[in-house]
Amino acid sequence: MVSMDELLGQVLDREFNYIREEMSKALEESLRLIEQRYDEVLRTYSSKIQDLVTKAKEEVEGEKAKLDIENKRAVLGEKNYWISKVYDQVLRQISKVKESASYQQGVAAVLKREVKEGAIVYCAPDEADKISKILRGLKVKAEIREDQRMIGGVRIEYKDVGLVRDYSLDLVLGQVFESLKPKIAEILFGEI
Repeated sequence: MVSMDELLGQVLDREFNYIREEMSKALEESLRLIEQRYDEVLRTYSSKIQDLVTKAKEEVEGEKAKLDIENKRAVLGEKNYWISKVYDQVLRQISKVKESASYQQGVAAVLKREVKEGAIVYCAPDEADKISKILRGLKVKAEIREDQRMIGGVRIEYKDVGLVRDYSLDLVLGQVFESLKPKIAEILFGEI
């Protein structure tokens, strides 16, 4: 027969083993729950951090693009400034062109070809006398009006048909200058 002490020892060993197994299971379950929760928290915050990093990258790229545009505008503004300086220099030299014989012959040829009786001829104030002299030589009765905004050439208005023909230096020079801007930029800035 088993003594009471032995029986008590067996019961205690069994209960101790049972408690140890249950504690081991509880510990494993706790570790599993902790690990599971850790993974959830890690995924959640990794996702949030990734979103913040992505957003920060987008903001940096947006700022970079904005700075690139501002830089291009500044460079373009500077280029346009210097191109306009070239145009201003051309305008300062226009008086030499207007004094040349070929210019005078060109204006006379336009008037001979285009002016009709009753037309209105607009010209720069400093050319009114020359235009009047040319018209007298052509024996054409046309009204001469000075246009303060014109730098040279003539603009002829035919009131009877509502037509205007513009042979002003302003128009011609503007068109020529616009077509030559790429070449001027190439000369000034080494671009094509």
